[in-house]
Amino acid sequence: MKIQLGETLQDQTCTIEYFLHPEGGERGMVIVFPGGGYQMLAPHEAVPVAEKFVELGFHAAVCMYRIKPVTYPVPLEDARNAVKYTREHAAELGVKPDKIAVLGFSAGGHLAAMVSNMPGSEAARPNASILCYAVLSALTENPHLGSYYNLFGNELPAEDYREFSWPAVADCNTPPAFIWHTAPDTTVPVENSIEYFMALKKLNIHSELHIYPQGNHGLSLGDRPGMENQFDWIKSWPALCARFLQDLGW
Repeated sequence: MKIQLGETLQDQTCTIEYFLHPEGGERGMVIVFPGGGYQMLAPHEAVPVAEKFVELGFHAAVCMYRIKPVTYPVPLEDARNAVKYTREHAAELGVKPDKIAVLGFSAGGHLAAMVSNMPGSEAARPNASILCYAVLSALTENPHLGSYYNLFGNELPAEDYREFSWPAVADCNTPPAFIWHTAPDTTVPVENSIEYFMALKKLNIHSELHIYPQGNHGLSLGDRPGMENQFDWIKSWPALCARFLQDLGW
């Protein structure tokens, strides 16, 4: 089931497509935001990921949010609407309304962290975030500023994006997070994930961090096209994440 959220802007629409567990029942939801630097949406970080989380026992969805040349705040509104729509229709979808997680890769992880830290309303606040090699800060060494440039349609100094650098913004209302990254990632440095984890730790927010010693950026489930069977250890993270969610009642 695919739903359009909001209006069409510059020939782009935001959609959310649901992949419900075939056995039905009331279950937790995982909403996936593909990565792509806010200029594209990577297919291998979309439907296959939702299908994997259904296989692991959850309901799942993919939100195809609007990207460059559409700029902030539209992607944030798309993420808010995806969470809000799911919560408002929880009964018909068979979703636990207090168990809605957002999952994002790279820039999609930035968006997942943005809606987690800037939800706008209680209805749009996710209950957990899953951040996969995510762009989380413009303040790290060698930040991925291209994502910020595309999101805002400008090219400002890194410090000007402080309000959208989540280790500096997280507070006691930030939801629990499952975070993973690869140590050698040269596109989005692993410090993004480490600094966010440490910020949540200081706030006593339940979180879990996994750093894989090998692997490049953009591996998704560990079977990125063209890299099949090169980084098989990455395939462990969905099961680890499922356990994390289950421990929280998903």
